[in-house]
Amino acid sequence: MNKYGSDNWQDHRFTLACKEVERRGQWLDIYLALHPEEGETLPEELYDPSVYVICNLEGTIVQIILLDEGCDCEYQFTPGEKEKIARFLEEHCSAEMNSLLLR
Repeated sequence: MNKYGSDNWQDHRFTLACKEVERRGQWLDIYLALHPEEGETLPEELYDPSVYVICNLEGTIVQIILLDEGCDCEYQFTPGEKEKIARFLEEHCSAEMNSLLLR
């Protein structure tokens, strides 16, 4: 997680939990809880970070957004963090996503 425009990119270690998956027209909105791994420190300006993922109806990720206190913020995920989120979705949220896609 790095501030937009920062030259110092750093991957942070965190765990995820699937909070909510909902269909919105042609999109799937997925909300994930984000918690730092034991011993990891997240940027001080992030008070309550979470993840908002937008997928199309085929399940392809369109966008991964870092939220703070439920709102868009001035931080973004690194490519490595986005890969971790994508793997988590595939392994842990696919059942919820598939049930919405079948509706």
